[in-house]
Amino acid sequence: MEQILSLGFATRWVNRVVFRTVWVLSGWMQRHAPREWKQVVKQRETAHPVTATPSVSAAPEPFKSKSLESLTGKGSTVDTLSQSRRLVLLPDWAREITPFLANQLSAHTRRAYETDLKQFFQFLEGRVEASTLSGLRSEHIILFRKHLEEGRFTGKPMAQASINRKLAVIKSFFQWLQVNHVASHNPAAYVKGFPQTQESKLNGLSDEEAQRILDMPDRNSQSGALHQAALAVLFYLGLRKGELIGLKMGDLDSERGIPVLRVRGKGHRVRILPLTPLLVARLDHYFFVCRRDRTDKDAPMFTPTKNPRYGELKKALNPNAITYLVLRYAKKAGVLKKISPHSCRATCISNALDRRATHRSVQHLAGWSTPLMIQRYDKRREDLKNSAAYAIDYSIQKNETDKTGS
Repeated sequence: MEQILSLGFATRWVNRVVFRTVWVLSGWMQRHAPREWKQVVKQRETAHPVTATPSVSAAPEPFKSKSLESLTGKGSTVDTLSQSRRLVLLPDWAREITPFLANQLSAHTRRAYETDLKQFFQFLEGRVEASTLSGLRSEHIILFRKHLEEGRFTGKPMAQASINRKLAVIKSFFQWLQVNHVASHNPAAYVKGFPQTQESKLNGLSDEEAQRILDMPDRNSQSGALHQAALAVLFYLGLRKGELIGLKMGDLDSERGIPVLRVRGKGHRVRILPLTPLLVARLDHYFFVCRRDRTDKDAPMFTPTKNPRYGELKKALNPNAITYLVLRYAKKAGVLKKISPHSCRATCISNALDRRATHRSVQHLAGWSTPLMIQRYDKRREDLKNSAAYAIDYSIQKNETDKTGS
């Protein structure tokens, strides 16, 4: 009995070491040596071509028979290559983590996917065979979903939308393993997520609140001119925070005599948005007060006015700076509800819909590939003043008058 217990403990300990070694090594390679990683994987595949296995559980022990040379070490990539290398054994499925993440176009998406996969494989420690993932079934993924729902990882139940995203990442990764002949089936394929709701907890702002926030910055100072211009772009064009930060001076252009702004959105899609006279005035004022060179087309459009820590000003604003200025001026304007830079986007879309903008034009403004998101972002559709009840009229006399007049 003691031998059985000690053997089980040793197996769990080995699985835990393998899982953590995989993630530390793949994360380090992704950050510090992407070129060398690709070369090593290419050499490995040439020497040991991967063939389709009957099933994940029946895979022929690649953990024992195959190995990858690790580029571990400290210092630069050149220093690392000059150091002596040691062999680190990696299973086939672990080799696919880096190319799977590299296939994502957005750096933000890559970070989020890496975090989700790391959490999932940490959950699997001691539950499945680390070398081949043998024994992994749909029940494990359902149990993982239950842990997220009950908040067993962080002590706080996770939102259903976040759980659905993690399940989608897991499904996508195992689909990638299938395509690359590392796995013959997807254990997450039939695991259901939570029903998608059309409601969003994001808070929007009223027209009065938005106007108070826009009027708060001191436009006579450099920082005030910067903040007022950035807020105007958020509220009048409904840009995402990342889109605002990614703007460059060269994105200002004109189409048929109309000043426009080229915005790079999700999926590297570019949309052209017209600049109203108010926006043009706010941007011109910011460029003048901050002495921005409009001929430098590659320079970020919004840059810090001061940087006491590093002294570097010719760089894009930090994402936290956008959040800070929205919260700062909202507080000064007396807005007490919880908001974020995305609230400016929801307010912009709601305002456009209130003024009878077509769904097609709103979809283009927001940069959506489908109009289904409009309902989620329209924060005023349940406003009593906009209720459809005011449009209903069964008056016979009025209807007859209308017919006679026509």
